[in-house]
Amino acid sequence: MKKTLTVNISGIVFHIDEDAYARLSAYLEKIRAYFESDVGCDEIISGIESRIAEVFQEKKQDQRQVVTIEDVDEAISQLGEPSQISGEDDAGAETTEPEDPETDEEYAPKRLFRDPDNKYIGGVCGGLGAYFNIDPTWIRIIFLLTLFAYSFGLILYIILWIVIPKARTMGDRLSMKGEKINLSNIEKSIKEDLNDIKKNLEDLSKGKGSKKKE
Repeated sequence: MKKTLTVNISGIVFHIDEDAYARLSAYLEKIRAYFESDVGCDEIISGIESRIAEVFQEKKQDQRQVVTIEDVDEAISQLGEPSQISGEDDAGAETTEPEDPETDEEYAPKRLFRDPDNKYIGGVCGGLGAYFNIDPTWIRIIFLLTLFAYSFGLILYIILWIVIPKARTMGDRLSMKGEKINLSNIEKSIKEDLNDIKKNLEDLSKGKGSKKKE
């Protein structure tokens, strides 16, 4: 008989057996040690934990079900090890074997979501732009033209707003871009978000500075 623990991962409570908890704890400690010197370490760890919680939720339809070591291993298999980010093996030596396109390819089939980070209203155009790999501005222009010409654009937009789900999780955001949900892409996505926030704050600061000079 195994001991079962209760843990909170990304705000969600899970029941997890003792072996699985030890495996998960060791993995997260390894992740934190790898990213501890990076700017945005806490945000990256939070994004990784969020994805782990997603995987556990997908596996467990009933909240009373216990997360097993097999579930933890599946989550780790999807995310990968920190050593894979830098192209090193567990001993720290550079990997010389050729890359396997099925396991190392950074891209995956895209899924259509509304993009909450690139929106003016509901994120429909941002999501369509990401899915079709085009500038969302052009899609917005098309909607505006159909709105003024036939009023069909507004109806279509509302329908798409209703039927297309919002990209709420880290997994959704990466799937929207057609990127694999692994450590490397989570790190990249979060750092891009942090850089955007930093740039916006700098632009805002410059704008306030120029107004004061006037």
